[in-house]
Amino acid sequence: MIKMKKKIYSLGIITLLATITISASANTYYLSSKGNDSNTGKSIKTAWSTIRHLNTKDLAAGDTVLLEGGTVFNGFISLNDKDGNNPTKPLVFSSYGKGKAIVHNTNRNQCGFFGYNTQGIEVRNLIFESLSNDSTHVKNDGIAFYNDLDGGIRLKNIVIKNCEVRNFGHNGIAIGGYPPTVCNTGFDKVVIDSVLVHDVRENGILTYGKEKQDQIGWANHNIRITNSVIHDVTGYSTRGHKGSGIIIAQVDSCLIDHCVAYNNGTLNTACGGPGGIWAWSTNNVTIQYCESHHNSSGKEKGCDGLGFDFDGGVTNSTLQYCYSHDNDGAGILLGQYDVARPWAHNTVRYNISENDARTNNSPLTIFKGSGCSFNGLQIYNNTVYVSPSEKNHTKTLSAFQITEWVTGVHGINIFNNIFETTGGIPLMNVPKGYYGRFNGNLYWTNGSPEAIFYQGINYSTVESWRLATGNETINGQSTALVADPLLTNKGAGKIMYPLHPEKLDGYKLTSSSPAKNAGVDLKAEFGVEVGQRDFFGNPSLTDGKFDIGAAEFTPTIVSEVKTSPEPKRKKK
Repeated sequence: MIKMKKKIYSLGIITLLATITISASANTYYLSSKGNDSNTGKSIKTAWSTIRHLNTKDLAAGDTVLLEGGTVFNGFISLNDKDGNNPTKPLVFSSYGKGKAIVHNTNRNQCGFFGYNTQGIEVRNLIFESLSNDSTHVKNDGIAFYNDLDGGIRLKNIVIKNCEVRNFGHNGIAIGGYPPTVCNTGFDKVVIDSVLVHDVRENGILTYGKEKQDQIGWANHNIRITNSVIHDVTGYSTRGHKGSGIIIAQVDSCLIDHCVAYNNGTLNTACGGPGGIWAWSTNNVTIQYCESHHNSSGKEKGCDGLGFDFDGGVTNSTLQYCYSHDNDGAGILLGQYDVARPWAHNTVRYNISENDARTNNSPLTIFKGSGCSFNGLQIYNNTVYVSPSEKNHTKTLSAFQITEWVTGVHGINIFNNIFETTGGIPLMNVPKGYYGRFNGNLYWTNGSPEAIFYQGINYSTVESWRLATGNETINGQSTALVADPLLTNKGAGKIMYPLHPEKLDGYKLTSSSPAKNAGVDLKAEFGVEVGQRDFFGNPSLTDGKFDIGAAEFTPTIVSEVKTSPEPKRKKK
């Protein structure tokens, strides 16, 4: 990072002065392969030629910088508080002509695009690439926005749209605040849309902030990551886990929507990560309509390789309508590490996990560390399907698992889910000292014994477990269903991208499925306000009754046979 002098000023005065002068001073600057740095830069014919020259200019709020599409420009773009810095008048960087311009960074210690203590910046339709992502390039992010202003200042309105980031030695996109004190300094109103991040080393997309366990508030606010793809984030050998697709930390209010993360973490060597898409130390996060698959735990002592995760310090958040499959670790991980901020009031609903836990953990895994709290989790209407893997030797492997670590896991409710296993994999493993409330779930082992390990006792049937523990019982009546759910195309291992997850041709209920109308009325019995749709976009209560699993049964509509041909249309 370039060291720059910071200006001390009144934000109110500087914004007022900028508003008065912007309309008169805003300019469009061009960079071209045929340009010359001695030009004015204000037209294609008078374009500049180098990014180095661009970096010598103080760019005003409202200015636009356009780079010639299809052209490679060596260097890196670097901004400070003299550039833009007005959230209502964005400074825009983009391409013109055919294709996207390529910013080719040849400096091993510089980001492809670096915004330091500035705001109101839009980066669109550009490609950022570095020399390579090997161990000699560990300090350069593709696109980075960094705020170290003390006093809890959130810089606003950052947009990164339709960009590609590749071959950087650190993160693909990194946004966050790290001031001298813990004061919730960071960013507000950040949009990351339609980006492709691949072949970087550390993480694909990352938000962060300075924190402590008793902190009130979060550094960043209102982050949206949509329609983006992150793959082949390799990780590398070091003490901490490396190689995740999307990690959201220190954020209050975040949406991750229609994103894909795959083949990440292959060179990680540390335990406790990495994974596809996950959050920690966040509040009010929604992850939805995403696909996460074939993420790796790495090598040597690497672990996890998860699909999705609400990790330490996540509160009031929802994971819904997502498709996880073929990950090394848990498809859905819900955990609280040592001395984390409180973990509470989270929901996991209408997701599908297929053949996750290829090397470790179980498809749906919960854990808790020491010196922290875990209270409040709703898991309902998910479908978990798992078959054996020769590489997973976890003794607690099952469809649903609570890891034996530190007790104190409270308020776990598991309702109306389908747990289907093959090859003798147990249905659940809940160790002594841990518990959950199970109601309305369907269990199926495809002919193997109905093994349930619960609080130190092995049960050979769901019924014996129900009678002994009181689970799957309401008003003395059984709510468990032991039957083949008769799902369509289960275990097919389909990769959906570039299609959206809800287009998956599998895990729907057939017309004869026993899961139809067999679920518990969650609102009537437990006051749970369910989602308005199922995994596939159908209303979650098509006929006023709950189905079990991620799919609500919808009859196939057969068109009427026409008795006469349609009249031919006249050619125009």
